Formats: sequence, C-alpha cells, structure tokens
Amino acid sequence: MYKKILAASLVAAAVLFSGCGNEDTTCRIGVQQAIDQGRYNDAIADLQGQCATAFTRSDLNMNLAAAYMGKSGYSVSDIADMLINSDNNGSDAFASFISSVDKKKNPDSLPLLTKANNYFLYAIGQNPNSDASTFCTIENINNSNDSRLTNACLYIGFNQTITAANTITYLTGNIDGLVESINNSNSTPYDMRASLDALVWATTSSYTPKSDTNITALDVNITNVPFTHIAVEYDDNGSKETFYRLAKSSVRDANNTTVITDGYCDSDGNRTACEGIENDDGSINTNLTAASSCYACPVMLDANSTLSVADLLVNTLNGGSDTIAAVSGDADITNSIADFKEAITGSRDGNVTIQNIIDYLQQ
Repeated sequence: MYKKILAASLVAAAVLFSGCGNEDTTCRIGVQQAIDQGRYNDAIADLQGQCATAFTRSDLNMNLAAAYMGKSGYSVSDIADMLINSDNNGSDAFASFISSVDKKKNPDSLPLLTKANNYFLYAIGQNPNSDASTFCTIENINNSNDSRLTNACLYIGFNQTITAANTITYLTGNIDGLVESINNSNSTPYDMRASLDALVWATTSSYTPKSDTNITALDVNITNVPFTHIAVEYDDNGSKETFYRLAKSSVRDANNTTVITDGYCDSDGNRTACEGIENDDGSINTNLTAASSCYACPVMLDANSTLSVADLLVNTLNGGSDTIAAVSGDADITNSIADFKEAITGSRDGNVTIQNIIDYLQQ
C-alpha cells in the first residue's frame, strides 16, 4: 500500500544520504531509528547538535521536518492511514477525518506542525512564506527529476490537511457532538457555534447575530499582546450560555480573524487564576469572580505571533488538498481528498472559502 511506501521512504533516504565516514553513517542511521521509534526529541537534539554535519542541508531539514511532524502526534504514515480510512464507516469523510485527528492531537500539535511545514519548505529551497501550490504543481513535478521535491510536496500537502483538521478541533471541545451533527444534521454544539459566530463577527462588519445570540467585545492585552476579547452569549430557552473567544483586533473586516486559543488565562497569561471557570459544555461560569478577568488563552508561535483561524482553515485546506492531488499517485488518497472538498464545498474540485467552512460546520 502507498502508506507503506511513505513510511519506508524516509528510512531509505536516511541510510542513502550523501556523506562519508563511520561517524556520519552512525548518525544518519541513529537519527532515522529515533524517528521510526517515536523518539522525536532525541532525533531533534541529534540533528541540531552532534549529528548536524552528517547531513547535507536539505537532508537535515527533511529529517527535522519528519521529527517535528511526528512529535506533533501525526507521522506521515499515520496521516496516510487516516486519509485512506476516512470514509470506511460510510459517514461524512471529512467528519471522520476530524475525529481521527482529534484522537491524536497533543497541546503543541499546531505549533509543531508549523515548524515541520517550514522545514519541509527549507528542504527544497523555499522560505516559510512560500505557497506550495505555486511550485508543487503537476507540471513542475512531472518536469523535475528531483525526488526530494516530490516527497517534500506530498508531505507538505499532508501537513496542511492535518493542520486544517487540527484547527477545527480547537473550535469545539465536543468533537463527537460536532461529528454527530455533521453526519445526522443535528444542531451544532453551542461551543462550535460560538467559535463560528465569533469568526464571522470578526471578519464581517455587517454581520448581525441571530435573535438568540448576543456578542460583546472588549480590547485587552494578554502578555502585552493586543487582542479583542469576544463574549458570545446564547439564550437557550431562558438559560444563558456564555462562551469566550479571542480576535486579532476589534476592526471588523476581511483582514481580521479569530485566533487559536487553548484554555483560559488572565492578562498576565496565568492559567491557574482561571481554573474552574469552564463548564463541561465549554461555556463559562459567569457567576465566578475570576470569570470577569479571564480570557480565552492564545496559542502563540512566538512572543508576538498567533495562529489565525481563517488562514489555517482556508489556506491549509486548499493548499493541502491541491498539493496532495498534484503529487499523490494513490487513488485512495486522491479520492479521499476529493471527498473532503465535496463535503465542504459541494464540488469535488471546488475552492474552499471561509463561508464554505462555516456552513459545513454549522449544518
């Protein structure tokens, strides 16, 4: 199967890398064994330390990408397996894929996936802001004799697709409820509604919430980074349900977005101060004093960089699916990607928009 070829490809690349001398050979084999055995921290430490000179620059970056991807919870072979088996149970293929992704997620998955994607790009001479769809085309792949380009493009496509699905898992704590709502047209869980309402509020100045929904916004600084705290309140037959989300700014237009958050913290980033404010359904217990000084806590890539929900969803879904389609020679994987796009856009070759995603998740 194709997934076995993928799993073996990095092994073969590692033992055949250019270089000479027993120390280099030992390093190359040792790094690959660490990746294969899931000892990703060991592999990263060796690649950035004693074994750095045992590889060409491209090979070093390729292995760092594989290690960071594995550390994120999603090895290349895992992703191929999830893609191939996403519609085996007869349910919505992308909903099934989201569920599989959620089960493997760890708290650092998104930042680690971003690092892996950057190293894959470095491995083929691209900078981190490169758009894979411009160089990972069928024409470029067919006209190139560089197997590194083909492999890197495929892994980048996998990375982007898993990043999009992983992003969705941050929008609701009730993935099972979301999958159930997608498969059976049930009501969308309130915490997913809150994420999507906050996103639409941030990106569309003309957006008017439904009659049962009230949205208030407050500019805040969290660890000295400016954000807009969004409180989304639902009137559920007289019972109030309030959810906290975070936007990049209070300027409501297409350049704004909500950001990925995880848990709750005060303006100093202190999570302990906000323990216990979240109810089992993801809503906030506004009766607690701490709730008035706590906010959704941003997931930061570095001191000033956040993860945009809109960019992660649209760019990674389009870029990942297009890249996999261009490179993959496996019919099962290609069909799964087409199923994803059809589920979200209604067309097997449609271009995913933020409105497509909102409609899909709120069905």
